[in-house]
Amino acid sequence: MQLPKNYYHCFLGNGTDAVLIGPTGSMTSDKFSVDRGNWYKSDRYYPEDKLVMVAGRFPVDKKLEHAEGSGWYDAAPIGRTWYTLLDGESRLELQNTDQKFVPQEGTLYSKVDYGTVKGEVETWLHATKSVLIERYTFDKEVDFQAWIGAGVWVDDVWDTDPFYSVDMADDAAEGHYDLGETEGVFALRLDPAPTGFGKEGRDRRVSVRGKTITKYFMISDNRQGALDPKLIDKLIASGYDALRTEHLKFWSDYFAISSISIPDATFQYFYDASMYHFKAMQSVVSGGIPVNNLRRTWSSHIFWDSYFMQRAQLEANHKHEALEACRFFQRTLPQAERHAREEFGSEGIKWDWEITHDGRKAYGTLLHMKFQVHNNGSYANEIMGYYQYTQDKAYLAEFYPILRGLATFFMKSIVEKTERGYEIGYLVGVHESPVKVRNDGINLTGTIAILRHCANAAKILGLEDAFTAECLVVADELMKIMDSLYNGKFFKASDDQEHINMSSIGPIFPMSVIKPMDPRAISTADAYMDLYGGRQIGDGNHSNSKRAFPWSAGVLGAILAWQNRGDFVWEVIQAAEPSMCTFGGMTEVMENGEWNMQYFGTAQGAVCIAIHQMLLQVQNGHIELFPALPSAWETASFDNLLAEGLSVTAKWTKDSVECTLRNDANVPLTRDILYGKQPITVELAPGAERTVTWAS
Repeated sequence: MQLPKNYYHCFLGNGTDAVLIGPTGSMTSDKFSVDRGNWYKSDRYYPEDKLVMVAGRFPVDKKLEHAEGSGWYDAAPIGRTWYTLLDGESRLELQNTDQKFVPQEGTLYSKVDYGTVKGEVETWLHATKSVLIERYTFDKEVDFQAWIGAGVWVDDVWDTDPFYSVDMADDAAEGHYDLGETEGVFALRLDPAPTGFGKEGRDRRVSVRGKTITKYFMISDNRQGALDPKLIDKLIASGYDALRTEHLKFWSDYFAISSISIPDATFQYFYDASMYHFKAMQSVVSGGIPVNNLRRTWSSHIFWDSYFMQRAQLEANHKHEALEACRFFQRTLPQAERHAREEFGSEGIKWDWEITHDGRKAYGTLLHMKFQVHNNGSYANEIMGYYQYTQDKAYLAEFYPILRGLATFFMKSIVEKTERGYEIGYLVGVHESPVKVRNDGINLTGTIAILRHCANAAKILGLEDAFTAECLVVADELMKIMDSLYNGKFFKASDDQEHINMSSIGPIFPMSVIKPMDPRAISTADAYMDLYGGRQIGDGNHSNSKRAFPWSAGVLGAILAWQNRGDFVWEVIQAAEPSMCTFGGMTEVMENGEWNMQYFGTAQGAVCIAIHQMLLQVQNGHIELFPALPSAWETASFDNLLAEGLSVTAKWTKDSVECTLRNDANVPLTRDILYGKQPITVELAPGAERTVTWAS
């Protein structure tokens, strides 16, 4: 069987559950790149005493260690489902497959060829229920066996059994498992009802003969409700058609909120798939947006990375999802206060570097990571960014105490007064080495961002006082240190590092402390591009290697868009195409042609932001339409992107631009709308719309 070169399992998610589906239209034991088909759940982990290896975190030739006060919290592969087809006593093997994932339907469509039998499979993880549904339609009657199994396909030291116990039924395809923190149940059903049953070890199967067969597989645990495998019968009682209608409506409503259209099929599909992924990975309980809920994608943990997915969602007018991402910080506030108080002896608020959805430290023995603090700058950007995009003053008043708490911690524990004035001390830099560096660019500008956000929010709310005034003074002094990092060609990474890396461009974006049109920002972007000479963009630390870092491509692409350099933006984004898989995912790192994972939400968020900024920007108080389009494009459009309280819909051709603006805020808004050098001022009452046009 010949699969596409960029084949990977298809990721399906609903915020609680995450599954990987292979070429059969169901889970498979085949290992594509680094993954096999498994079912994971957000925030459900290996017991620490059952965990043997953590990818990318510990030497593989040493026993895994566990630090007091921190767990690795690796996502547990909980269960599997698959099927076999029989011709008499012989098992049929898959000869060929043709698959298409449709993001707007949250559905994988597979045409499968088993030689003497051909069929079609519709596979979808229900948008709001923990049920994986697979409908098979074959060209003739087949003997169909549906299987479920607990845990991993094969114990290979990396994939190991996560359970304290598994108790499978002797006469049904269902069972119970114990992960320590959580317990759960598996259950499988067929329609039409099965006529046969079998078991092999902990695996269970049911069988039936037919042409159209529907398989339902549920994994539910004690965080979701009663531990009863019969729950599946209640979940599917309404029937396939009703469940399908629910699912399709959910995704149709989500995608109806906004859309873009660009003249490149590959990146159009990538964008649409990414919008599905962002929703599919966001916790429906905490609101937190992890890198993803797969084990390889850092096991459902929350990092500074959440900013990129949250901003991409916000720009796409998914306000509910963006607000829920901010509410994660409300829900984990006690843990952030404890972290500041007990681990730094400080007042205020600080979130640890890498945490679970309930705020626990999640980086094993790498305890130096608590001194990498720029994640809090990203979180402040999320909180202030929601206000900037929505103009919701009541929201800002609700979240202002968090901004003030962050500023309090940073003023007391991160900012230092030295003979140079105000600066920040030795911290872990973006390179994540335990060797600390002074005035790391992204930690420094993360601090500046926090102090400015606190002061600006106070000004908007009429809450200015001596502390917020001091925040502005210190932020301005810290800018002098940032200025000193510029060496004439680029912002160097820190006082102690002469080279260029993500700490060089991070002050421009995502920290937005250095303005993109600052000549130093332009030369820094040029220097970063020059490192790679048209190759895929990396992280700056490995300029002489073939180590691609598509996340950096998205960050650099957004900066170039704000510099109105559309051809360069497109060059950088297109160069990242080899990092993308069949179903629209993107890797974290690509080295020597190999991916380290797929569906890395951070890279996808950054690239989506860059695409948005090609189409719509807010710069210098203006809303700018199509400011950074590649010269080769003939047309582009978008519906209901969000900017400065307005939903903006616009279409560009080489002949004209038409734009419709709607005030989504609860206050009147006056905005300057700019296409090229042609501004139009609009005044809109809440809910009002206006359409304007320009000749190109």
